[in-house]
Amino acid sequence: MTDTVFLETIKNMLLNQRKEILSHIPFEQDLHVDTDGDEIDEIQGNLLLAMQKQLLTRNNTKVSKIDKALRQIEDGTYGICEDCEDHIPQKRLLINPYTTICVDCAEDREMEEKQNNRDK
Repeated sequence: MTDTVFLETIKNMLLNQRKEILSHIPFEQDLHVDTDGDEIDEIQGNLLLAMQKQLLTRNNTKVSKIDKALRQIEDGTYGICEDCEDHIPQKRLLINPYTTICVDCAEDREMEEKQNNRDK
């Protein structure tokens, strides 16, 4: 796949993912769960509300990553690892088009995180 065709494919994937996410994200003020009733109803309602907010945060984060990838496509920096500056393989980008690091650097970060957790 040529770079131009590949980038167009990725751009379309990102735009479609963005559109899909945005079509299902409620506005935070629209989040409502009925917590009226007994203590159990209130606890369940608060748990549901917390899960909805968590999902909203996760989707907003994903949209931000997609927007960043789209900007990188436009400015010619897409597919370059932000840690080592090597090219990220196309296969990895097809699986996760908004990734910003290569496999080696992702593994290094994971090892560092595990080490930091052990040191605590």
